[in-house]
Amino acid sequence: MAFTYAQISSLNETEAHVYDYITKNKDRVLEESIRELANHTNVSTATVIRFCKKVGCSGFTELKYKLKESFEIEAKDEKLDQSSFVNLIEHVYTHNYSGSIQKTVDLIKNADSFYILGLGPFSGFAKTMAYLFSEIGYYCYGIQDKYYLMPEVEEGHNTVVLIGYASAIKDAVVEEIEKYKSRNYKIVMITSEPIGGLECLCDNVIYASEGLVKMGNIVSGIPVLYTFERIMKELFEQLLSIKQLLFCWVLIEV
Repeated sequence: MAFTYAQISSLNETEAHVYDYITKNKDRVLEESIRELANHTNVSTATVIRFCKKVGCSGFTELKYKLKESFEIEAKDEKLDQSSFVNLIEHVYTHNYSGSIQKTVDLIKNADSFYILGLGPFSGFAKTMAYLFSEIGYYCYGIQDKYYLMPEVEEGHNTVVLIGYASAIKDAVVEEIEKYKSRNYKIVMITSEPIGGLECLCDNVIYASEGLVKMGNIVSGIPVLYTFERIMKELFEQLLSIKQLLFCWVLIEV
């Protein structure tokens, strides 16, 4: 049960004691009588009833009913949250997901230049990921603003752009893709949401999860973050394997 600011601000000092007790002891309140609650808060039963009416309940019985109902909703939401993360774990082990990751890895390995575009919720993310890719040997440039021009690349160069996608920034992303495609850049979209016809504009699409993963009312960024790190891991491991082979070849020649 959520109490509004207007309800809380209308409480007097003794009613505020009731509010404080209920918010800290919700489970216990469900098992208590109105007399027991009044005793625990050192107020009268009349004060408890006034509190109930100020928060939109006809009496103590309705208050307990609404509290119980809110507990059941919270428990259901928590179960859904856990389920969505289980689905995410299963998703990242699928053939389609692994195949999309490898296709992106191949595009980056064969690229002359490599960029990450992060608009809206991905703006800070783009710079961080670009730095990490550069750290493992794949120089990358992070772009956080559509008005910030991408560095010019020579004609004929193979350029790859990774784009984090959310429906809230669809128009801005489409505008950028159209500019990049006119320069023959390779576009890789990473998203947790269906993108429909936008797939036709992309050289590869990685679905980071099967639908949005939520924690309560908050959309988790873990699927997209994991996908970027998975690409990074594959690139690093393949680069390491090449270095090891070269080292062995040098030893053999010596």
